[in-house]
Amino acid sequence: MVNPNDLPEMKQTTNKTKIYTKPFLVIGLCIAMAYTSCRKTENSPQPASANMNYAEIGSQIARNLSQSVSGGFGGVNLMDGVDSVSFSGHYGPHHDLNANLLCGFYTDSVVNFNKKTGDTTSHTGGDLTFYFNCQNGQANGYTAYDSLATTRTTPTYTDQYYVKQYYTIEALTSDHQFIGVNGDIYFYDQTILKCGCHSVENANYVLKDLKVNVCGCSRDILSGTATFKAYGHNWSLSGSMTFLGNHMADIIFDGNPTVYHINLLTGKVTS
Repeated sequence: MVNPNDLPEMKQTTNKTKIYTKPFLVIGLCIAMAYTSCRKTENSPQPASANMNYAEIGSQIARNLSQSVSGGFGGVNLMDGVDSVSFSGHYGPHHDLNANLLCGFYTDSVVNFNKKTGDTTSHTGGDLTFYFNCQNGQANGYTAYDSLATTRTTPTYTDQYYVKQYYTIEALTSDHQFIGVNGDIYFYDQTILKCGCHSVENANYVLKDLKVNVCGCSRDILSGTATFKAYGHNWSLSGSMTFLGNHMADIIFDGNPTVYHINLLTGKVTS
């Protein structure tokens, strides 16, 4: 896997500019919130095995991953395919430029976005980096790295998100309808309620050989796997996911033989 710091010297350096990202997915607070811990800070945490609902946790882990690869937490939306990223003369990733001109280019952009909706304010900051990959002089994918932090404040709670995503995307067919994805995701979220209750979730995902249909309303992860490690207050879980197509995935936790079948659109779980 290529480290963005080790990209070739043929990169084209650009000026940085402000761009907008999609809003973060709102996650529930201390209620059915996956792999989190919600308690007064002075209370001792309970062991994971004593109070853990694996079906609920599996649902949130799977949906968090699904939201992340589709841009729901900000940053790169893999469902847009390899033709969605281009280099429109300056200032980082844009659209609608002859992709052949992009071979070998490296570009980055600063994210600095403030938003206010009613009594909720939020700020997202960080950066996006793209390196465009070609085969036989034709664009057939890209390597993307993004690192984004968001703080959302309301009258009753403060949410702090941090997401790092690193992907290598390759077109699998000449029409670019199907793409292959490998990479990893780091996700951290802390919610602090005004009453003193707080929740924390912290997870790493490693994606392997995902096959994704990026065509219109058929967008879906058809196959591939992801391993994960999830952490809460004084506990941790690990396991793996297998994508089945039709917006379904199977998830299994290390040390727990039950296979959980999860609808990635609704979060519904069967086992």
